[in-house]
Amino acid sequence: MLTALIVLGHGSKVKEATDNLAAITALVREKSSYHRVEYASLQFSAPGLPEVVDELAHAGVKRIFVAPYLLATGQHVMVDIPAELDLLRHKYSELELYLAAPLGVDHRLADLVLDRVAELEQGL
Repeated sequence: MLTALIVLGHGSKVKEATDNLAAITALVREKSSYHRVEYASLQFSAPGLPEVVDELAHAGVKRIFVAPYLLATGQHVMVDIPAELDLLRHKYSELELYLAAPLGVDHRLADLVLDRVAELEQGL
């Protein structure tokens, strides 16, 4: 079964934010074995989730995992994304769409915070 992963960011009017989402998606793509790994944004920037799902469905993908590139389990993760996925499930009844947990609280993120502060300190 052709399976894809969508890294779903918040979206931003700032181009660099979309560039960052594309860059993290490229890193995920290198490390994964999914047929396709793409990115999408919830709002403000393209491509949006419906457009990416549409493209993948037309490419023959049958299962899509959506990984929110978000820190918290807030409004988007609890309400907005599930509602969008429900609409897409109705449109593409042949697709299996699954939502992963957001990045959340994880020791790897704590390490990253400390790494960023150490980088800052070294630059002082």
